[in-house]
Amino acid sequence: MGTTAPNERKARHSGPTSADDLSNGHEHWSRVLSAAAPRDHIVQLYQDQEFLNRAVCRFAAAALANGEGVILVPTIAHWDAFRPRLEGEGVDVKAAQSRGQLTIVDADDLLPSFMRDAMPDSPVFLGLAADVITQVRGDGKYPKVRWWGEMVNVLWERGEVAASMNLEDLFDQLSDQHGIAIFCSFLIDNFNGDVHARMLPRLGENHSHLIPVEDYARLERAVSDALRETVGPDESRLLESRLLSSYPGTFHMPRSQALLLALRQILPQVADSVLQRSRSIYHASA
Repeated sequence: MGTTAPNERKARHSGPTSADDLSNGHEHWSRVLSAAAPRDHIVQLYQDQEFLNRAVCRFAAAALANGEGVILVPTIAHWDAFRPRLEGEGVDVKAAQSRGQLTIVDADDLLPSFMRDAMPDSPVFLGLAADVITQVRGDGKYPKVRWWGEMVNVLWERGEVAASMNLEDLFDQLSDQHGIAIFCSFLIDNFNGDVHARMLPRLGENHSHLIPVEDYARLERAVSDALRETVGPDESRLLESRLLSSYPGTFHMPRSQALLLALRQILPQVADSVLQRSRSIYHASA
């Protein structure tokens, strides 16, 4: 099977979302997940369990409706939350599992099977994951396969950051080698300054799309207002244009998120003030 180099794949998707995509924030992230293509590697940041439920079920339900194979690797608690929502969207979960289109693997069971000395063992993980993908594809009935899982988040929540990022790199390899769409979710506050300074640049190395919040339009308004309040209306207009034109971007993401990341990289002295004001406005306008 031919593969696409990670840098080439990300180059096709990187950069901020166009203004046309900001009119309906829910529609946009939903469309990203519904239309996930082979070798896409999507990352979601969430704090709201309901946002996680909606996103994962949109990703899975769209794939099942399209005749694609789906692999979900949740914790038991999250699968118990996903299943009724999938069924509420018209998915016959038991039937999908019976025909081999939907495979559920317990994250807490799979994760220890390839960890060695507190780090993922690359050959073991890639071999186990390849076996699962091959089983879903079977005799070619489901050639297109999607994978969502939270093993990287389990490691992240334990504080095992290096192991979590190493596993994300391995998922990127898996996506390229087997031509599958991968979606992962992190329990992370997108308005945290350390996340912008350290975590998001690292995630940009191995993801094609970033879903930073649920409501893109509300984020756009919050960031615009926060920047204007921080530097003044005239300076904010000039600054937006300058920041977005000079920031290369590492994911496909909302324009407002690209603006925040560009500010962190280019004008770090004002980034925290804008980010914290954005947080206040975003949550106050819910």
